[in-house]
Amino acid sequence: MAAVVVVGALFVIRLKYELRRANTPTTGERIDISMRPNLALLVIDIQKDFTSIGGKYGWDEAYLKKRLAMISTAAVKASQAEIPVIAIRHVYRAPLIRLMIWFFGEGRGIPGSKGLGLALPLSPDFDIVKSLSDGFSSPELEGYLAANRIGTLLLTGLDGCHCVQNTANGALNRGYRVEILENAVLSRDKAGWRKHAEALEGRGAVLT
Repeated sequence: MAAVVVVGALFVIRLKYELRRANTPTTGERIDISMRPNLALLVIDIQKDFTSIGGKYGWDEAYLKKRLAMISTAAVKASQAEIPVIAIRHVYRAPLIRLMIWFFGEGRGIPGSKGLGLALPLSPDFDIVKSLSDGFSSPELEGYLAANRIGTLLLTGLDGCHCVQNTANGALNRGYRVEILENAVLSRDKAGWRKHAEALEGRGAVLT
C-alpha cells in the first residue's frame, strides 16, 4: 500500500511539473526591433483535433465558423500584402499529459492522431510544430523570424487563454511587437480571455 501511495504522489508531482512547464511563457534573447521591419501572421493551433463542433470537446458551430472565417480572411489579406503566414501546430509530447489526454481527451493532439493537420485550407509560408503552449518553445520559429527580419507578429488562433496568450507573452519577452486580431481568436473561457487580453495590452500588445 505504501508503494502505491508513493507512486501516486510521484505521478501527481510529475504531472503538475509537466502542466506548469507546458503553460509557462518562454524567455529568450531580446531582438533589436529597429532591425526587424517586417510582419508575420501567426495561425496558432487551428487543427482538426481542436476545431470539432459539438460534443464534450467541441465548439459552438456559429462561433467556430465565424472565427475560422476571420482567420481565413486574415491569411488571405496577409498573403496579398506579401506578409508571411506561419502555421503553428500543437502536439502533446510530455508523457503524463499525453497519457491523460489519451484516457480523458479522446487522444486529441497526441502523436499518431489523424487530426493534427490544419483545419483550414491554408498554404502557410512556414509550418512548425510545438509541444508547449508558447510557440517560441520551438526554436524554428525564432530562426524563421530572424532570417526574414520579422519584428511584428499578428496573432490568431486558439485558445486565447492558453497558447495564444502564452505565445504573445513569449514574443513580448523577446521584444517583438504584438498585435492580436481579437475576432480571429477562439477561447472557451471568454471572461478569462478578456483578463489575459487586458494583461497583454498592459505589456504593450495591441488588440484590433
